[in-house]
Amino acid sequence: MTAEFETFTRTATGYTPYPYQSKLAADGLPALLQAPTGAGKTVAAVLPWLHRRLAGEDGGTPRRLVLVLPRQCVADQTFARVGRWLERLDLTGEVGLHLLAGAAAQEGAWRRRPERTAILIGTHDMVLSRALMRGYADTRTMAPVSYGLLHTDTQWVFDELHLLGPGLSTGIQLQRLREKLGTSAATRTMWMSSTRAPADLGEAMHVPDGPETRRRITRLDLAPERYPAALTEVVTAAHVPGTRTVVVLNSLERARAVHAGLTATGLEVLLLHPYFRASDRRRVLLAATEKSRDLVVVATPAVEAGLDLSSRTLVTELAPWASLVQRAGRCNRHGEHPEGDLLWCTPPEGGDAATARWLTAHEGRAVTPAELLAARVEEPLPPPGPGREDLLSLFDSAPDSGTAAATADRWICEPSDLAALPALVAWRAWEPGTPGTPGTHAESTGPAEDEPDPSSAELCPVPLGELRHLPAGRAWLRDALDGRWRPARPSDLQPGGRLLLDSRTGGYLPDQGWTPASPVPVPPEAAALERPAHGCTSWVSLDRHLQETADEARLLLAALPELPTELYESVIRAARYHDLGKCHDAFQEKLRAGRTDPPGGLLAKSKNGAHPLPPHRSPRPYFRHELVSALMLRHDGHHPLVTYLAAAHHGHVRITVRPRGEEAPLLLGVAEGDRTPPVTLDTGEHFPARTLHIATFPAAWTEQALALRDDPDLGPFRLAFLETLVRVADWRASARHDGPR
Repeated sequence: MTAEFETFTRTATGYTPYPYQSKLAADGLPALLQAPTGAGKTVAAVLPWLHRRLAGEDGGTPRRLVLVLPRQCVADQTFARVGRWLERLDLTGEVGLHLLAGAAAQEGAWRRRPERTAILIGTHDMVLSRALMRGYADTRTMAPVSYGLLHTDTQWVFDELHLLGPGLSTGIQLQRLREKLGTSAATRTMWMSSTRAPADLGEAMHVPDGPETRRRITRLDLAPERYPAALTEVVTAAHVPGTRTVVVLNSLERARAVHAGLTATGLEVLLLHPYFRASDRRRVLLAATEKSRDLVVVATPAVEAGLDLSSRTLVTELAPWASLVQRAGRCNRHGEHPEGDLLWCTPPEGGDAATARWLTAHEGRAVTPAELLAARVEEPLPPPGPGREDLLSLFDSAPDSGTAAATADRWICEPSDLAALPALVAWRAWEPGTPGTPGTHAESTGPAEDEPDPSSAELCPVPLGELRHLPAGRAWLRDALDGRWRPARPSDLQPGGRLLLDSRTGGYLPDQGWTPASPVPVPPEAAALERPAHGCTSWVSLDRHLQETADEARLLLAALPELPTELYESVIRAARYHDLGKCHDAFQEKLRAGRTDPPGGLLAKSKNGAHPLPPHRSPRPYFRHELVSALMLRHDGHHPLVTYLAAAHHGHVRITVRPRGEEAPLLLGVAEGDRTPPVTLDTGEHFPARTLHIATFPAAWTEQALALRDDPDLGPFRLAFLETLVRVADWRASARHDGPR
């Protein structure tokens, strides 16, 4: 295998693999990999797994790889590098590649092909939140699918574990809970670190020999009262013409200030942080990493991992040890200079005392990555991760009631970091409405009812702490209950939430990204608005759709690891019955309303697209046909697992079922005493006309769903994966009749 892997790696990267990378390809990924910065950990994370997966010699190699970078990092360059490797290996059609970071995290194409070998690259906030059923930039209804796939047949790789904060303990606990509660296919975890790792992560592979590159340590003493100006002067003096200087600051506010100061000196300066629209971020990254360029890059901690960036001179604020080591790894990273300069200073608010002691002790010395890896610097342990009961409490994805279990924030980042978690913002141009107060913009009418949702190309990650300072009425979102655009309230500002801003509000500059003080109108991303309409192009009978969904479920199951017979049959039967509730008169009327020449009989899909009226105008607001399916199947005594999987196929009817908005006494649009017509399927199965009773349903349903979740032969991870299979089969059956319209 070694010779084959060497050829494989040279084809992908142009370089011969290090011996330790070849060992990973031969033996599999360990629980812990300790390697100095610049030692090729990204290659080690991806190519050994991919080679083993494609070679098929180890049937236990999971089909999904999830490469997790620390929250504050920019994942685009890692994503692009892996994409180039797949292109050179001619694997782009065989291996999926998906980005779960920033605005791209809202895209969910990876969920539609669970049988495909795939690589997911993302930041730990976006990925771990999904592993806790609270995905940032995921909708509540889509959360079970992300959860089901991330806990099944997946190889997790966490890069730079000490930069994860509480995410370190969370990742450890999730792996232990998968082993305890069981999954449908093996899921493993590898941790990577450039510093000393906790002893309880399992057997480590040590890579003591890294690149023998050197950087000389020098302390800077800056006056706190004129800190940004003094730092600007130091950087200007330290920059060596014809080389790259990188300045890493702990706060975005200071990075903006120093960037502005350096720009005024006439130096070529770039500002690098995560808060750009995708096209601008890619452009800035490309410019920042161009070789042999006379340039100063002012950055936030975004450069600490996932970024192959090197400098002749590195200026950094004092930071926790793991962060400092990563920043040092961006100084003379490839040995392109005989020696680099690492200049450090203490910011006005102070910094990590243990790191300061080590740096002071090595003042004037030139150190290597191996020395930094071997250093014994005390690092605080993160708080404990979620326990079994915490995990189970998060399994319910229904709109929360304000309980502590409603969010997963505390398992992902420190409370002090919550304000840095991003919402996702797009700018659109609307007609002004009533004039505002003197000296302000005219108030906007806001988006029209048919305003399309923003795409990832338009969206810009924005720190929640800065977004909360926007004037009231400037941000809009689509209401989760009635589907209409409305002004955002402070309580709506959540990680991953999608908002629209009036372009005239400003707040963004292409070369600086999110800039709340900028009054310059923001041009919308025009290309993102040119999306063709897509929908169902034919009338589809209920019986046909049910049969096609069952067929798709069989095809999907045949491409995945074998399930026990009982679970296999439950998935097929749930696929066969999932849309029975569409027989309800309210749904049939919705499909036919305003359409031309609808056929007779029970329908599942309408030829002329979605219902033209928003849900709040329907005589049955928030009507959920899958609730009717559950009522019908429970009445006829079908297996609880089949009933649950059928009911859960849109993510609305899972553990807790409550009325929405002000719809009581209806329950998700269903009234006590509603009647369903008789349904006969081509298989000969018959469902007689029924009277629906909802009075006792919520409590009985929750009790039954919790029994499935807690069944030792199922458990949360298996149950969510089975939900996913039925939902994917439904999507694929529907897609048979989709097209442009």
